[in-house]
Amino acid sequence: MPYLLLIISLLLIPSALAGLSAAPYVPTRKKDVARFLKLAKIEKGEIVYDLGCGDGRLLAAAAKEGARAIGYEMSLLNYLFCLFFRRGIKLKLQDFFKGDFHDADVVYMFLSQKAHNKMGKILTPQMKKGSRIICYVWPIEGMAAEMVDKEAGRPSMYVYVNN
Repeated sequence: MPYLLLIISLLLIPSALAGLSAAPYVPTRKKDVARFLKLAKIEKGEIVYDLGCGDGRLLAAAAKEGARAIGYEMSLLNYLFCLFFRRGIKLKLQDFFKGDFHDADVVYMFLSQKAHNKMGKILTPQMKKGSRIICYVWPIEGMAAEMVDKEAGRPSMYVYVNN
């Protein structure tokens, strides 16, 4: 019984911490993954990051487009799921607030509004000119979106191009 409690704690505590620091696990809708691909305009060989990659569906789609797909995940449950069920993606079990994104062509975020704002300040100086940040649901305050994609009954997507 103590081993079971230990295992449950090791799986659930990181998920709770991830939810508190950035966002709870709420996957991007499958229909919106296709929207992301259209907006991101991913070219073969580009590097795509998903911050809080969850079940990895967005990264798997980007990898099929020829991208080098890299996901940051703090929840051990989601990390293990991706590790065993998603092929063609690289995973990092670590805090993306401390990540290095100098090589990113595209960064996708579906986090809390507060986390979007914090990451916007981190990403902008790190990312190369012409790279894209795509935010699902919430914009980055203080940054002008190059484009806002709105579809009836669906969350907005905000596209930022680093200058």
